[in-house]
Amino acid sequence: MNPTPQWVHEPKAAKLLTISHGTLRSMRRDGRLTPGDHFILATATTGGPVVYNINAIRESLAQRTKEMVAADLQRREQQKQDRKAAIEIYGEEGMDRTSMQITA
Repeated sequence: MNPTPQWVHEPKAAKLLTISHGTLRSMRRDGRLTPGDHFILATATTGGPVVYNINAIRESLAQRTKEMVAADLQRREQQKQDRKAAIEIYGEEGMDRTSMQITA
C-alpha cells in the first residue's frame, strides 16, 4: 500500500472502498473509524465536509477481517469439540455376543 495517506471526500471514499455513503457514515458514527486516523473534518467545523484516509481504513478493515475470521474458526472448533464430547460411546465390553443369543 501507498504509505502516503490518501485523503478523499466521502463520495470518492465510498467508491474506492466499494461501500455506500451510508455505511461509511455509520462506520464513523459507531466508532469503527477513529477521528484523526481514519477521517478528519476538512474545515475543522462540525457539520462540515469530511475527508477519509483510504489507506488507514483499508488496513483497519483488513485487521478486523483477520480477527473476525480467527474468532469464527475458534468458535467452530469449539462447537466441534462440544459435539464430540456430547456423543455417547458404548464399548464392546457391554456387548457380549454369547449373552445375546436366544435360548429355546
